[in-house]
Amino acid sequence: MKRSKDTPNDAIRSTHIAAGEPGARSGDELNTSSTSVISLRILELLAERNAECGVTHLAEALGVPKARVHRHLTALRQEGYVVQNPRSSRYRIGWRLFLLGQKLVKQFDVVSLARPVMEELRDAVGQTIVISSFTETDVVVLDVMRGRSPLEILLHPGTQFKLHSVAQGKIALAFGAPERREVVLAGPLDACTPHTITDPMRLSHELALVRERGWADAPEEVFLGVNALAAPIVQDDGSLFGTLAIVGSIHYLPAHPNPQTVAALTDAARRISRLLGGGRAA
Repeated sequence: MKRSKDTPNDAIRSTHIAAGEPGARSGDELNTSSTSVISLRILELLAERNAECGVTHLAEALGVPKARVHRHLTALRQEGYVVQNPRSSRYRIGWRLFLLGQKLVKQFDVVSLARPVMEELRDAVGQTIVISSFTETDVVVLDVMRGRSPLEILLHPGTQFKLHSVAQGKIALAFGAPERREVVLAGPLDACTPHTITDPMRLSHELALVRERGWADAPEEVFLGVNALAAPIVQDDGSLFGTLAIVGSIHYLPAHPNPQTVAALTDAARRISRLLGGGRAA
């Protein structure tokens, strides 16, 4: 992720750069990757191509030796993740990966369920609306509803940000697993801008405030000139699925946000949570 150092326009351009094609890696990076990562990249390439691929094509695309790719394909074929055409010796996606994909579609169908609510929120506030999930260390953008502001913040699904640097990450830390919060507070908190919270004690106090009021913000903490407001999305078992956020220029989303904007956001997050059976959203 590239950071802005000068102007709000630079920040907006940097967001666009950070949201480029996800998953692209160089051959050198893949050569040092774990076995599981190589296998996943092979599956990604087969899924993207949506056609049979040979060992040579996959090896060239990944920048790794053919023998190594062949070993991975053999293991994946034995487990049903890929199948091999006996006539052409080429590979394609297998039945087991298809079933896994079906399960993932059901899990992340929240994106399609949320889009009407996201659209209503976008029309109400005029800014970009983002729904995100998270990993142990990062926020991951799942879907984006473009805003109607003259200054548009460009994000793409797959964009990732460190948990401590964005409003969505503060929601994950405040309402998610305590173990995740402890790890982040104990680790180094890198600065994206001069406004990023890098002091663990200050971040801990910030997270307590987020839990108390039910929403988070991060004015200019990841990009200069950009702010975001985020609220939790809760599943039927009461656990945190992810966040709904409004993202825009600091001009339209100031450090002290309009209470009506906050109310519109938290109401929309509660509505999406109810679609998931999570009626206890903050």
